[in-house]
Amino acid sequence: MEKIELSIIVLVLIGIIVSSATMIYVTTVVSNLSTLTDDVSTLTESVGNLTSTISDLALIMSEGFAEYAEKLAALTARLAAIEAGLAAKETLIVGTTDSVELTLDPAQAYDYFGWCILQQIGGTLVSVEPGSPTGADFLPDLAVNWSSNEDLDIWDFNLREGVTFSDGTEFNATHVKYSFDRAIALIPSIPEGAPAGLGYDAIINRTEVLGTYKVRFHLKISFSPFLGILASRSSTIVNPQYAPMAQVNYTAGDPRASTPVAFAGPYVLSKWNRVAGRDVEIKLDANPNYWDLASGYPRMEYIIFRFYSDAATLRLAIEAGDVDMAFRHITPTDVVDLEDNPNVKVWWGAGAFIQYFCFQTKRAPFNDTRVRIAVTAALNRTAVCETVFLGLSDPLYSIIPPGMLGHTEAFQKLGDANYTLTTTLLAQAGYDATNKLKFDLWYESSGHYPMSAEQALIYKEALEGSGVIEVTLKSADWAGYKKNRDDEIMDAYVYGWYPDYVDPDDYAFLYWASWIHTNYYNATQEALYDQARATTNTTLREELYAQIDEIAVQQCSVVPLYVSSAWAVTTPPIYGIYLDITQDMRYWLIYK
Repeated sequence: MEKIELSIIVLVLIGIIVSSATMIYVTTVVSNLSTLTDDVSTLTESVGNLTSTISDLALIMSEGFAEYAEKLAALTARLAAIEAGLAAKETLIVGTTDSVELTLDPAQAYDYFGWCILQQIGGTLVSVEPGSPTGADFLPDLAVNWSSNEDLDIWDFNLREGVTFSDGTEFNATHVKYSFDRAIALIPSIPEGAPAGLGYDAIINRTEVLGTYKVRFHLKISFSPFLGILASRSSTIVNPQYAPMAQVNYTAGDPRASTPVAFAGPYVLSKWNRVAGRDVEIKLDANPNYWDLASGYPRMEYIIFRFYSDAATLRLAIEAGDVDMAFRHITPTDVVDLEDNPNVKVWWGAGAFIQYFCFQTKRAPFNDTRVRIAVTAALNRTAVCETVFLGLSDPLYSIIPPGMLGHTEAFQKLGDANYTLTTTLLAQAGYDATNKLKFDLWYESSGHYPMSAEQALIYKEALEGSGVIEVTLKSADWAGYKKNRDDEIMDAYVYGWYPDYVDPDDYAFLYWASWIHTNYYNATQEALYDQARATTNTTLREELYAQIDEIAVQQCSVVPLYVSSAWAVTTPPIYGIYLDITQDMRYWLIYK
């Protein structure tokens, strides 16, 4: 009898122990699953592990206490592995040599990385469909639908209902009006901000609230690419509570006060540390109020950006597994080499980043059109693309990139390293082998543009190969380079362009853009440009842009050089990357 009672007591104790263990581990797994936001396959795997765990617990109960300790140890190890795996899949660590240039205020920000962060944390009325080959495939974002009149100067938008900002404010039409009114009002005090660069004040007459969730834009001109403007980062909706009628700058220790945007995007800015104008740490957290949570976005709970001083250390970081992803700027040499590394994956995509050669036309020697054309003819785009970029860039003979409406090959008629044309024109201007054309060629030295010093050497070599040109190379970091541009002290200089919106309207004007400070202007080109932006007739637009290119070849104020492809490097478990013509990196689509 005593043995039976003892057996019963032992069985009861085993039941209590097993039940407690079951409750503890099931609670742990349920907790893990409650935070799981990854893809369906990961969820299925986790549920499978949980089912296996419960089966093992049942087996323990049937086999008796003797094997309990061994099984419990195995279960502990298994659940620890599951927990570690789920935690790792919640965070994406991105390595870059980039940095926010100045601010995360859409009224000012006009740099690639600043716009990249704004895209993750802010919302716009429309967005470009990931993978779009043209950049003209628009999707609803904070607006659900839209329409325009035949003249393309009145645009109506019905807004998404139920969108909540992080402070509890519900998004409505007044926030749209305030955002655009503010952007335009700040143009005089921020003349080099994005709204100024895109000409918001020249395009938008006024924004009208038609209802709680309906807004109307009255434009000053007929403007076919308006959706492209609305999809750009400068059109990010701001939260009036954090967006005074003044530029919002970085505030140490307070990420919410460091940007005026309404946190209506897939992420919120949770940490932003800078030292001496360079980013040290940026962390984004999944936005619990994001309107598209039901679709499973964002895929990752956290995005952490780590900043590296140069491309070499960034490559070492991705090879060592210190980061999950390296994006901007792995050098062409390194990315080609990394394709053979089985521990990483290289992603390739379309390019819309271009660089171009600028002449200061207000003084000698480049106030003479013949001299500008002669120098243009001596350039060797192919040598730069093959030598510096290892074939990852292509020669560009129009300011509009290939694959985009309006692209031509107009500058090909001047040739590459066409020294016959160069020497002929320079002879007319009084230059020859004994009296060479001498000028300074400037390039940016702090990594804002890729491989700038290497490019400059090839340009110098090609130009001097004519026998009648002598080039002195000079450089400045990005801040100094922009100041030199504004002060108009550079004879010739190389500049670059990332698209604000993917439309020829955002490229063609570069031939005479005032902010480039070449002091060139052509009324005929601008009239053609205005006509092209006022029609949806694609055939007519192509003809107009071709005419603009023809004049550009005759004037050579700004000369297209190359268009770059795009690439990123990740560890193998990374998916969801789109490298399309927009050049956007949509981090909320990325998952492990």
